[in-house]
Amino acid sequence: MRTLGRRAFIVTVSLVTRWFAAAPHAQAFTVDDFLALSSRLTGHRDLPRQTAGIFLNALLATPGIDRARLARPDAALEEAIVVAWYTGVHQVRGEPRVVTHTGALQWRAMGKPAPGTCIGPFGTWANPQRVAQR
Repeated sequence: MRTLGRRAFIVTVSLVTRWFAAAPHAQAFTVDDFLALSSRLTGHRDLPRQTAGIFLNALLATPGIDRARLARPDAALEEAIVVAWYTGVHQVRGEPRVVTHTGALQWRAMGKPAPGTCIGPFGTWANPQRVAQR
């Protein structure tokens, strides 16, 4: 019968302990956690939950990104989250997919409505002063 040496035992216990410590937190990263992270990164507290769910699922489908990495994002991942919220677009296998056009945060940042949307009642476009107030 072969026995574990002291060093092998310590390494094994250390690895198993790390795995068990990380597992509950990794599983606990939810849409609400993603909304909190997104709010912190973008500065907006009123982000739509449905859009957050789509962005979260798209990130989790990306190779190398899991719930544990989302719980402790690096600068590149944080940038990807901010870009998704401001453009309304996420990547699927390297291809851009529009999640929201009118809800993209870039329009709020510019203080303008999204192209193709109404900015007021009929004829608003004909009144330059009213258009400038938007």
